[in-house]
Amino acid sequence: MDVSGLRPVGGKRSSKRDRILNIFLRQKGHLSADDLCDLVRSEDAGIGRATVYRTLQWMVNAGIARKVDFGEGRSRFEPSYRHPRHFHFVCNECHRSSEFLSSDVEALIEEIAAARNFVPEQTIIQVYGACEECRTGAKIPPIDGETTERVFARDALRIAVATERSGLDFYTRAATLTSDPRGRDVFRRLAAEEKEHLGTLEKRYQELIATDPLLESRPTFLFFKGAANGIFAEGAEKLSAGVDDLQALLIGIKCERDSHKFFKKYGDRFEDSEGKQVFLEFADEERAHRDLLIDEYRALRQRLGLRRSDEGVTPAL
Repeated sequence: MDVSGLRPVGGKRSSKRDRILNIFLRQKGHLSADDLCDLVRSEDAGIGRATVYRTLQWMVNAGIARKVDFGEGRSRFEPSYRHPRHFHFVCNECHRSSEFLSSDVEALIEEIAAARNFVPEQTIIQVYGACEECRTGAKIPPIDGETTERVFARDALRIAVATERSGLDFYTRAATLTSDPRGRDVFRRLAAEEKEHLGTLEKRYQELIATDPLLESRPTFLFFKGAANGIFAEGAEKLSAGVDDLQALLIGIKCERDSHKFFKKYGDRFEDSEGKQVFLEFADEERAHRDLLIDEYRALRQRLGLRRSDEGVTPAL
């Protein structure tokens, strides 16, 4: 990894700092300062403990590392550079942590911050309690870095599948409610694409599950239920309330725009992985659908001989 862009403006280039940074960013999980020292000195005995500590503090200040406390009496650190913001469950007995990411929690924080005109810079949510292993004695298989990648990809595919199903339902309904022949054909075409993509995603999901017999039962990392099901479900409700052809197209445009923004936002934040690839591929698909609907909306207005003034202010496209 090229770390040259990670040093502060005006900061001097340090080969030792770059070495420590590279070692830190290669790690999975949460390291104590002593853990990082041991790792660094195993690769370069000439790097002193004080240098590791100073570099670790610099990484925290620069936003490259997050400092967390799991009640052990010492702090731990995890990479934040190209890692999405996430939250922790922390066991009070064994002090082990498990991670989750929730777009619904993030949206709530952003909503409250906006209402108070507050600009958040760092969010740390840690929920303390008892893990399943300490509570029941059940042995939970450990999750290594490779397994974490598969869990991430599993959750990303689940979200994409849920969104695709919701989109298929929306476009199927829209096709039955639309009276304009061209608009109906567009909705049918999109419904067919959603069905095809759904089949591809489901096959991809099954292939991933086949790589690990325990994968389906492992804890969920991405909790995006509201985002995955809510965008097109809300649009379908609006269709059922009774709309004309232009309004149906506008609802579809909004659904695809919101879906594109959601998948692009999180895809850009994830580190390179299959999960990131799923999100960015889906974002591109939603953008293409949005553009198709915008073109059809403009064409229908033209066929109807409508001008901007005929409907008041046309929503910005």
